Amino acid sequence: MTVVASKVSLQHRRVIPFDTDWLFTKGNYAGARNPGFDDSRWRRLDVPHDWSIEEAFDPEMEHGGSHAYLPRWTVAWYRKKFTLDEADQARRIVIEFDGVHNNSEVWINGHYLGSRPYGYVPFQYDLTPYLHRDGENVLSVKVDNTVMPPDRWYSGSGIYRHVRLLSTDPVQVAQWGTYITTPQVSEASAKVVIRTNVRNGYAEAKACTVTTEIVDADGAVVGRGESKAVVPGGETAESAQEIRVETPKRWSPEQPSLYHAYTTVAVDGQVTDDYITPFGIREIRFDSREGFFVNGVGTKLKGVCIHHDLGCLGAAYNDRAMERRLAVLKEMGCNAVRFAHNPMAAELLDLCDRMGFLVVDEAFDKWKSLYYAELFDEWWQADLEAMLLRDRNHPSIFLWSVGNEVEQQGQDSMLEMLELLVKHCHTVDPTRPVTCALEPHNWPMSLRSGTVEEKVAHTRKLAERVDILGLNYQEQWYEQYREAMPDTLILGTETFPFYRGKGSRVKGYEPVNPWFDVVKHDYVIGQFVWAGIDYLGESAYPSKGWSSGLIDTCGFRKPVSYLQESLWSEEPMVQIAVFDDTLEQGHTPQWTKHWMSPPMASHWTFPHYEGRLLRLVTFTNCESVELVVGDESYEEKMLADHPDRLMVWHLPYAPGRVKAVGRIGGRIVCTHELVTAGEARRLTLQADRTRLAADGIDLAHVEVIVSDEQGVPVPGAKHAISFTLEGEGTILGVDNGDLNSDEPYKANARSAYHGRCLVVVQAGKQAGTLRLTASAEGLEAAAVTIVCE
Repeated sequence: MTVVASKVSLQHRRVIPFDTDWLFTKGNYAGARNPGFDDSRWRRLDVPHDWSIEEAFDPEMEHGGSHAYLPRWTVAWYRKKFTLDEADQARRIVIEFDGVHNNSEVWINGHYLGSRPYGYVPFQYDLTPYLHRDGENVLSVKVDNTVMPPDRWYSGSGIYRHVRLLSTDPVQVAQWGTYITTPQVSEASAKVVIRTNVRNGYAEAKACTVTTEIVDADGAVVGRGESKAVVPGGETAESAQEIRVETPKRWSPEQPSLYHAYTTVAVDGQVTDDYITPFGIREIRFDSREGFFVNGVGTKLKGVCIHHDLGCLGAAYNDRAMERRLAVLKEMGCNAVRFAHNPMAAELLDLCDRMGFLVVDEAFDKWKSLYYAELFDEWWQADLEAMLLRDRNHPSIFLWSVGNEVEQQGQDSMLEMLELLVKHCHTVDPTRPVTCALEPHNWPMSLRSGTVEEKVAHTRKLAERVDILGLNYQEQWYEQYREAMPDTLILGTETFPFYRGKGSRVKGYEPVNPWFDVVKHDYVIGQFVWAGIDYLGESAYPSKGWSSGLIDTCGFRKPVSYLQESLWSEEPMVQIAVFDDTLEQGHTPQWTKHWMSPPMASHWTFPHYEGRLLRLVTFTNCESVELVVGDESYEEKMLADHPDRLMVWHLPYAPGRVKAVGRIGGRIVCTHELVTAGEARRLTLQADRTRLAADGIDLAHVEVIVSDEQGVPVPGAKHAISFTLEGEGTILGVDNGDLNSDEPYKANARSAYHGRCLVVVQAGKQAGTLRLTASAEGLEAAAVTIVCE
């Protein structure tokens, strides 16, 4: 459960943040599990923490491309010492980890609690029997990130998500113990069904009264239910309630309205526990002929796939960093994200609920290859249930995914596992459909060059075992799939960002965005672009990551993202991008070329093209675009004449100014202008926020721009920029989006790339003022003030 800021608060259950003042060291120390072990020389830090992002790049690292060449092959230990408050002395105490990567083992006061090998799932242990009630306790966590082979992407290393203590009465709501569904929803009313699992820690049975109040965003109680349950000693029992909510505010991507269920458990009239469950009232419907509906409104999924790293912050989760990234996606018109390819932090789902993103929640990448091959038989059910039980109350989740590009697709052994996983999802949560992101054209390998008819026959076996046919990079065969399977809905679980496959070839380099296959067919419910954001890993040196996303690791938008916005957004927009074959696109192996777009730049400073023809493109959703060069109208083009949405122009380059004017109905509704930059003269700082919470967690992202005398960004600037921070705060990371760079992410300096870079500043734990200064040789320095309060 995640406790959120709302008009509802816990009165009986204590949720104690447990992120601060851990001791950490790398290396395997056999005695570190023991309370008396000497850890006086260990480093003190707060979690979430990722030790790999702090390392220097190692080009010789084994499997380095998967992990961004940031060393992970070690064992490390975390220890935390604590005493119980007097209020918790006689209560049940549980430790809850949101995620530890990888192969964690946990001890309390030398007593072994258990292990969890899969690093992407939450877990908890009961500390109660082993605690020192009146003295110091020592929690020890061993993390073994040496398993080979690793993930295909950067996983990070360590306790990289939040930790908390839960203090409760022995009679309490069980872990992830509420399950809320809305089986009947209309504009007039909604039926909310709440099932609550109550756990009894006593030896004797307890008669309980379970009460639930539904509270809206303003704090008003809009529904109430009560039920009785007798819970045997040492067991759990379910209590069910049906509550009617009149004129509900229904959740949707456009209006993400939320409610909270406040549940109390009472024994003999005394409340023993309370529990808060955020949820949304909404109806999702899948129609085999007409597609996907949210609250009766036909909805196309304008989605992207994302991995979990946060660029220069690594895998260490930070809510503000993720919120900033989602806000950029929302700006593009994105309404959906696919978690690739593992359960994410619980707070990310909270953000999706609040910001209005539909979510494909995915449990696994591979099943029987890479490192999970050794875990599958023993752990698949526990790991899958951890995702399903924790996440099933989130209104943002509309679809479960049990895997991605798994092995031997269509073979008997794979089909049996697929059936097993899908059935278990239906058992735990029968309200949502299940998919698996498939690429059946690769199994067997002969299918790559096989006929479309052979691909269709092979895919049908897979489609029969999922509710929604999730397909990676197969939009050119949608029509043949539908003809063979007329009741099957299709979702592009991965699509290319610019090109499209053609004929029998997945990589046909057809410059037509796969979105057009979504809007063309009602039975295709959406697309998820690979990838929404550049990520670490899945690379080859000198590159440290995947560089073909719509947004780079700094969170800066790339020109191709405006093509996606022109297809997705309802807000009038126009954007100029210039094709520039001289641009560096990083080290990209041949097999990745189809994920790229032509090299483009969003500036008008091209001295190397002086007097030569330039080719530029305007991305727009307007009826027409007029291009103005200097003070002269160059031409006006109609969008209807460009069905691929690529409005291409040719003109000779001359320094000055170029402007695109977007019109609807003859009226100007938007413009975009580029101006040629002069010589680099100064630095400019732009902070996304200048007021932070003084909690040691909150962040400001400061964009650093090299500009000319008039403040125009200089796109070719590569200055080495140094940073100093005054006040109670930390420079948490630096980045410039260049995945080929060997500069460290944890530093006080960074080179400009395309004329800019990023500094991430973290607030301290005391109120005060921070002053960040940026300086570079030959440039006027700049500073920004950030208030922590």
